[in-house]
Amino acid sequence: MPKDVPKPTCCIRDPSRAVVTGHYGTRFSSIAIIDAQTLLIQKFTIEGSKPPDAWIYAGRGEINQENGKKAFILGRDTPEHHCSIREDWADEDIVVRLGEYQTVYDIEWISVFCYNYSVDFAHLPVKLDHTRDFVPAYLPEFRTMAPFRERKRKCA
Repeated sequence: MPKDVPKPTCCIRDPSRAVVTGHYGTRFSSIAIIDAQTLLIQKFTIEGSKPPDAWIYAGRGEINQENGKKAFILGRDTPEHHCSIREDWADEDIVVRLGEYQTVYDIEWISVFCYNYSVDFAHLPVKLDHTRDFVPAYLPEFRTMAPFRERKRKCA
């Protein structure tokens, strides 16, 4: 069955303002979906040195400890080193990867969340329908070494 080419799904936002809750100055202007597990959070701001903990958190239903998963901030977090936001950020564009086995179709919101006390600092709704809102699949890195051109290998 032929399908239409996916249209860009960008920027779940209210273009007239940033999302602000007042908790530790948390705000962001919009979210762009890069692929099924990767999001760009634009103009992210938080006084991260002040709360007990702060995580990028995504899930469904009520925003609490049971209904979401902690996301990775790419370039900062790794599976071996995944920690709370402890530094101040001001108008930074950050790329986040959703939790394992979680896609943009599985979540209803993305939040900046205090896990210790189950407090939502700021969130945006994410409501995508996999039959209408097409996004590229997430393709994890599967190489363990650099591509051939980077290995400086001689041809035989």
